[in-house]
Order: sequence, then structure tokens, then C-alpha cells
Amino acid sequence: MKTLIISLFIICTIFLAQKQSIGQQFIENDTIWASDTVRIYNDIVVEYPATLTINPGVYVEFQDNYSIDIYGKLIAIGSDKLPIIFTIADTNSFGDTATLAGGWGGIKFLQNQYDTSIINYCHFYYGKAVDPGAYPLDPSNENLKGGAIYCNVYSHLEISNSRFAHNRSTFSGGAVYAINLQSLIIRNNYFISNSTLQHGGALWINKVNKAEVSNNIFRENRAVRFSENAWGTAINGNGAAIWLGSQTNNSIVSDNIISNNIGQGAVYETSYKCLIYNNVIVNNRGSAIFNGHTLSISSYYNNTIVNNKGFNHKICGVVFHSPNIKMRNMIIFNNRSDEDKYLNPIQLWSPDPVIADFAYSCNPDEAIYYQGEGNIQDDPQFVNPTPDAGPDYDGLSADWSLLDSSPCVNTGTPDTSGLNLPATDLRGNPRIYGIRIDMGAIENQTVVGLPENLLVNARVQVSPNPFGQSFKVISPGREKISSFRLFNQKGQQIGMETLMPMDQILVFDLGYQPPGLYLLVTRFEDGTSETTKLVKY
Repeated sequence: MKTLIISLFIICTIFLAQKQSIGQQFIENDTIWASDTVRIYNDIVVEYPATLTINPGVYVEFQDNYSIDIYGKLIAIGSDKLPIIFTIADTNSFGDTATLAGGWGGIKFLQNQYDTSIINYCHFYYGKAVDPGAYPLDPSNENLKGGAIYCNVYSHLEISNSRFAHNRSTFSGGAVYAINLQSLIIRNNYFISNSTLQHGGALWINKVNKAEVSNNIFRENRAVRFSENAWGTAINGNGAAIWLGSQTNNSIVSDNIISNNIGQGAVYETSYKCLIYNNVIVNNRGSAIFNGHTLSISSYYNNTIVNNKGFNHKICGVVFHSPNIKMRNMIIFNNRSDEDKYLNPIQLWSPDPVIADFAYSCNPDEAIYYQGEGNIQDDPQFVNPTPDAGPDYDGLSADWSLLDSSPCVNTGTPDTSGLNLPATDLRGNPRIYGIRIDMGAIENQTVVGLPENLLVNARVQVSPNPFGQSFKVISPGREKISSFRLFNQKGQQIGMETLMPMDQILVFDLGYQPPGLYLLVTRFEDGTSETTKLVKY
């Protein structure tokens, strides 16, 4: 096995073994780390415009709290079977914030507004951002931020297919701290047991022009501290998994599983505009989503928010401050609290006198803090949920898909235009299966369903049915037709007519469409409608 020890100033393509450390290591030319093991004995600085490339399978072992500072570019691309690993040689004292020992200093991306760094199939263990002797909650102290990755004034950073475990910071960003970026992609990663005392147990993001946090798992991360005062125990810390700042707009948080984290708001967002959809947020300690921007126009769609356990009966499900947040197709159910005297904790609450724009969703609350049509209060009926609320139950191993009998199937908003929904749900299945979208993050893939007003006392006649190439619609009498809309079984509109011919016969040619179920919705000028189910063979 080859072993690489970084210690002296060398300009070369591939580092050779060295045995001692003198000062700081600067990399000024493009460099490749290809050895089995790279041992770091001092801080590494990658100067602009140099690129540090780390090959698959390299084991990067820090001998103390040293960092890699990237002013140029980092390309660290491993593979599923050969990940790149960043860790510390000795983890003793990792939990002691009074010393730097036990953790390495992280990778820092700094002062580069031109390049894109890529991290793919990498593992980050025991990164530690502390400043012994300093006030641990000083927001101006950059040494307290970003346990494994710290990014400040950088162009583009992509992190995917990677694992972050047992990283910590004192103030913010237990695993990743990112500020002043043009774009940030956090995709297909696993964040487990990362922690901070203030904001963002796993991720802290602010002042990013475009941020995407998608298809990740966040588990057992913490952004919390407890302190005693004259009134009892004070609980501080926001964003157990994700913290989005007020100057990060147009960000997307989608298709994540966020479970068993501890802190106020598993997702804490105080941005003016973000899109949060297709997430399962379950069995966290603290509320699920906490919005802190009074002028926010963010959108929350198709999130499953269940069995979280808040610190009080109001802050346990979704907390919002703005009446302009649009919520659709949500399931917010059985979120509990420590206050046992409140048998029915509030699932959707605002501390301000505002009402949520909340529609076609499942929520057992009385309509005090929300208004909108199509809401239900019934049990959503999951396939195999956790038995109760809080992090004592494993939300990740539960099955949050909907039973065929669920009242949330085919009862989401009938009009998904403008929602910017993806084509697939959390599991990658069609986002709309059947006549309408479901509530929640996981679309039922069994029930096709039909809308209300089935073919009873029909005012139009459709034939032939089943059909092969085309079918015709006849409207006898003098019924006034407003429109015909034709949908496929995914709920996608594939045709529309607003004018009935003089002979009252309309022909639809579907020769270009595949066999399957189709639905014809006829709307009349008196405001009524009827739906006809057709089968193409």
C-alpha cells in the first residue's frame, strides 16, 4: 500500500512521499492525489488558478485540526465502491469544544468567482469548527462555522452522492456552511449526526443566487442548545437539518427525507422566496418547517409532515409568519408536543395575526390559521407509519406511502398549473397517477380514481367506448357546452375544445396516443360538469 505524507512545498503533478512538516503547504500548479493514503501534517492551500484533483479511493487522513483552503478549484470525484474519505487520525476529544483536538479543520472554498468545484462520492467524518477560548456564539467569528465544508465568496459548488457524519461546528453549519455563492447544488447525500449550537445542524445557506437541496437524507442532526433562566429551560437553535437565510432566494428544497433531527424547525427558512416540495419530514424533535420572513412568498407543495414532536403545542408542525406563503397538497398530521395537557396540538400556526393560503391538504386543525378549499381532516392512512411522534421512533424505516383507501389519494388540487411541480414524486414515480394529484410526498401508484360528477344522467353521449383510433361526442338537445377537456391517466391534459360544431358532433382522434385510460371532462355554461371514462385499446 502506498502512503503519501504532505509536508513540504513541492510543485509537481503527483505528490511523492515526504516525512516532515515545515510551515504551510502551498499548491500553485495543477496537482493530483492518487495514493492510497494521503496524510496531512499541516494546512494545505490551493492557490488560484491551480486545480487539486483527488482520485477515487484516496484516504485523506488529517493528523490534527488542519484544513484544505481552496482558492483555485477542487475536483474530488470518487465512486460508489471507491469513495474518497476525509477524516482525522485520532478522534479523541472530538466532543470537547475547548480544544481543536479530535477533528480536522474542514475544506474551505474562498475568494473565487470563476470556477466550479465538484465533490462526488466523498465521505466526510469528524470535521470540527471551534475556536477554544472565544465566545462560542459570536456570529462574526468565521472559525466557528462549517464543520466539514466552509464556503465564502465562491462561484459554483456541487456536492453529490456523499456522506457527512459526525461533523460539528460551534455557531452554524454543522456539516456545510455556504455564503456568497452564485450556485450551490446539494444532491443525493446522506447527512447523519452532524451538529451545531445555533443554526443549521447539517446545512447553513445564505446569499446564494441559486441553491438546490434535493434527494438527500437528513438524520439525527442537531441545531440546539439548552440553557436555564428565571423562567425555566430555554431552547435555542434553528434548522436541525437545513437553515436557509433571508438573502437566499429562488432556492429549491425537494425530495428529501428529514427524520429524527433535533432543533427548532427541521427546515428553517427565512427567505423571501423558495420552493419546498416532495419532502417527508417526520419524527423530528421540534417543528417540521419554520418560516421566519413576514413578507415571504415561498411555496410549500406535497410535503408529508407527520409525527414530529415540538417543544410546545403551537410549534410542532408548520410555523409561518407570512400570509403569502402558498401551501398545496400538504399532509400535516399527528405532530405532537411535550405539553400533555394540550390533547390537540396546533399543526399549522402563526404567531402573527395572519392566515395561511392553505388548500387541498390534510390537516386536523380547525380553520383558524388557514383558509382555502378542498381541505380534509381525516387520517391520511399511511402504509406503515411510525407508531407515535418524536425521535424515539425511526422515521426513516417507516413507509409513508398512501394506502389505496387513503382519503389523500386523488384529492390534491385539481389544477396544478403554476405550481412548478416535477414529473415524479419522492420515489421517482409519476407525480400524478390517475385523474388528480395526491396529497403528500409519495403518489399512490395503484388507484386511478375518478372525479366527482360521474357519468350519471349524462348530457353528452360518447362512442365507441372502448375505442381504437378515435371517438365521437354527441350533445343532444340544446345543452350549452363551455368546454371539453381530455386527460390521460397521468392527469395530463392532452386536448381541449371550446366550440361545439353546428351538427353537435365532435370527433377526437387519439391515434397518436398509447392504449390506456382517458377521461373527458365536459363543462357546461351553467357551471356544472360531467366526466366520462374512456378506454383506448
